[in-house]
Formats: sequence, structure tokens, C-alpha cells
Amino acid sequence: MDHTNTTQVVIVGGGITGLAAALFLAQQGVDFILLEKHKGTSIYPRARTIDIRTMELFRGLGLSEALREGGKALAPAWGVLRGDNLMNTLQSPTVITDKMTPAQLVKAQNEMKVLTSKSPESLCRCTQDISEAIMREQLSKQDLRFHHQLLSFEQDHNGVKILVEDRTAGKAYTVLADYMIAADGANSMVRTQLNIPTSGNTPGTDLLNIYFEADLAAIVAGREFSQYLIDNADLTGFLLTINNTDRWAFHLRYYPEKGETAEDYPKEKLIPMLQRILGMPDLKISILAILPWQLTVRIADHMHVNRVFIAGDAAHTMTPYAGKGANTGIQDVQNLAWKLAAVLKHMAGEALLDTYNTERQPIGAYYATLSGELAGENGLINDALMITKGKDLFGLPNYGYLSPAVIRASDIPFTYFIGEPGTRVPHLWLNESHSLSSLDWIKGQFTLIANNTDSWQAECDHIKLRLGVPVQLIILDNKDILEKWKDVTATRDNEALLIRPDDFVGAKVSPGRLSDLMRSILCM
Repeated sequence: MDHTNTTQVVIVGGGITGLAAALFLAQQGVDFILLEKHKGTSIYPRARTIDIRTMELFRGLGLSEALREGGKALAPAWGVLRGDNLMNTLQSPTVITDKMTPAQLVKAQNEMKVLTSKSPESLCRCTQDISEAIMREQLSKQDLRFHHQLLSFEQDHNGVKILVEDRTAGKAYTVLADYMIAADGANSMVRTQLNIPTSGNTPGTDLLNIYFEADLAAIVAGREFSQYLIDNADLTGFLLTINNTDRWAFHLRYYPEKGETAEDYPKEKLIPMLQRILGMPDLKISILAILPWQLTVRIADHMHVNRVFIAGDAAHTMTPYAGKGANTGIQDVQNLAWKLAAVLKHMAGEALLDTYNTERQPIGAYYATLSGELAGENGLINDALMITKGKDLFGLPNYGYLSPAVIRASDIPFTYFIGEPGTRVPHLWLNESHSLSSLDWIKGQFTLIANNTDSWQAECDHIKLRLGVPVQLIILDNKDILEKWKDVTATRDNEALLIRPDDFVGAKVSPGRLSDLMRSILCM
């Protein structure tokens, strides 16, 4: 063993959740080392949709436009088609909205219009291979160690000791950290070693992810789709659009319970199958990769054991049908990063870290369960059910947190987007060009949004002096914005909202109360 490294946080896993953890820790000024056993980021275009809440987070990191640009080829691809032959289906496509009555369609459209007004962002299509590359580039000056694998770890009340193998050099070394975030995927070694119980309701369907190249630009242009479902006597599976031109993925159901293996589907067998599915027997097809996988729902009972935290698929493995796996993982680590920073900077009590599990475990469990419900018995998406779950899939944060890090009565139902403690800060456009939102104030820092000048600056200065916690003060001195804000939030002239670094309202504040409320939120 050659040497020992020290850091504040070790991130295990350099996939989309681990990279997000690195971005949010860097935003908070926390020292970290990221370990990823593979040589690079994902080569598979798995997660394809970045939901609204996650785009809000990327907006705060300055990455939203880069991700939209990276995914612009996929952007037109929406809708689910069914059929036996893509060429024939595209001549007279039937999409899921065709299953709705005109009244249902109008109602759904009106609901979506109202929802879109609640955020400065919208859904983004960008495949995981592209999004991870963009995130890694943003972290180019950070300590990212690809081809370095976690071998073992142990923890005590002082920290975490991690044994790592540098797979390129063939050498092992030790890292000592205050805390560890495990974003090591669905088969998490860390979760297993921590003996964290899990539950789930998976259909248990096995599929082959066949990633292939074929030029379909001419037949798809103007008739773009997201998924094409096939379920007949010969085969079951679904075709996913990757870039609307020459990159596609077909997920083929196969049956290990009948003795089948991935080796039973060589390229020589798959290419004619794909040509038949596409309805183009002479089409040139190149298979780029074949990856077996299983529809799985696995929910960890808790996400935190002493100094080790689990996030993303390690905490809540989902089917892809809710489009929430990557999104929920990114939102997990954004919730965790500011809390780790506050504790590491001695600005909060360690009990604040317990609120990570309190706040995020129910959210992950909900979306994981929903993803299982959206998986039909044949392993395809239940598109009829998907219609009824549109608001939950859209990605607006229509959920609230109940924990010691939020000051609110526990017996009052949540109302969202109006500034209630425990919910995401309301969105309000601050200029006529609609380029600046109230969410843009936050950017990872405690923020006090005050309706008047009064004594708020003195209270913020007192907290900085006594607690060491910097609080950004936003005074609403523009009359039009102030009146809109008061109307949305139902706050009085002498009140303010204290926003946590994760954009969630921590408390509604009256003069003279800021210090006491901040101490409560920080579990001091």
C-alpha cells in the first residue's frame, strides 16, 4: 500500500448521481475525491429525460443550456407508438393521446399549461452518455479518479477509511474521509456491506438492451416518437429513439426462466430481427452494444448509516418507465450536499444529516413504486396508466419535506408553489424577457427574501457573526415584483421567507426571529 489520501468526502461512483454529487459539493466549497471503477463516463444512452426539477438544479449550476444543446437531436422525440412494423406504423401512427377523449385531452393540456408556469425550466431530452460527459467537463479541475475501484471500507465516529485500487497502475491505497456518499448503482456493494434492508415490487422482466446504428432519418423526420412498443406472438420489446437519425436502442424481452441467455442472441440473429421490426429488410444495421438488464424495483429502508450515505440507484432502483431514476438521484445529492457542507464547516449540528433520510427516502420510495406500477405484465410501459400520472412524471416538485430542518406544523397538508415551508421556493419572473427567475437568487446559499428593509440586514449580520452562516438578503424593493410576490406567497409587509440552499423554504420569518429559526433548521 503506497500512500494515504485525506479528504472531506469520498464519492463512490462516477455515474450521473456521483457526478452530480461532485458538482453540488464543489458548489458548496467541500473537498472531495470521486472514485469510479470504469475508465470513463457511460457509453450507453440510458436515461434520456431530465425532468423540470432537475433542470432547475442544473440551471443553478450553469449547465441547463449546455444540456439542452447536447440533447437537441433527441428533443423532438415525444410520444408512444404501438405496432408490429415501424415503417407501416409511421404511415398511420397511433399515439397514447389517441386513447383520450377530446375533453380529457383539453383538460390534460390545460393542466400542463398551469404546471409549466410554476417553473423557469421545462423538460429536457438528453441521453446519459452526453449529460455525463458535460458534467465531467464542468468538473475538469476537481479530483475525479476514473479506473479507481473501492475495495473495502470501514467507519468509526471519527471518519471513514476506504481501501482503493488504482486499476491502471495495479496498486492499492487508502483514503481517509469525514464522510462517504455511495452512488454505486443498483447492485451497490456499499448498501450490501451496510446491511441496509430493501423492499420492492418488481415484475422481474428480463430484457436485452440492443444499442444499434441504422439510418432512419428519412422515414422518421416529421414523425418523431419516443417509444415504439411491440407485443405479439413472435416477440415483445420496445424501440427507443436516441438521436432521431441513426442511433436507436431496442429492448428485447427474453426468458432466462426458460433457459435463455444473452448468448442465444448473437448479432447474426438480432440484425434480421431488427430489420423485420423496422420494416426494412435490406437496411444496413450495425450493433454497437448488447447489455442484459432486468426491470427492478428495490427501495432501501434508509439512506444513511453513521458517516456513509447512499443515493440514486443504490437507494431506490427503479424501472425506466417513470423517467425518475437519474432525476431522483441528482435531487438526492443536492439535498445532501449543503447539509454535509454545513456540518463540515461547523455551522450545523450532526443531526442535520439525519434529515437527508427523513426528506429523501419517501420521495425515492414513491417514484420507485410508481415506476413499478407503470411496468405492465409483459414488461412494456403501461401507457394507459401513464396518461393518468402525467403531473407526477412532469417533474415539478409537487412534494414537501417534513423534518427538523423545516419549520412548519406537521398536521397541515402541503400546498405547493406558494412559499409554504417545506416546499420549493415559488417561481416568479423578475424581468420582461423572462430570463431571470426568483429561483436564480438561491444558487446553493441560504437566502432571506424580505418584503421590506426594516432590520433584516442586521439580523443576517448577527447570524454570520454568531453562527458563521452567511445569509444572502434579497429585499423586494421593486413595487410590481413585491406585490406579485406577496400575492403568491400570502406574506405580510413585515415578513420574509428563509430559503435553504436546496431552494426549499425553511421558514416564514417575522422580525427578531431569524436567529432562533436558523438554529432550529441547522439542528443546533
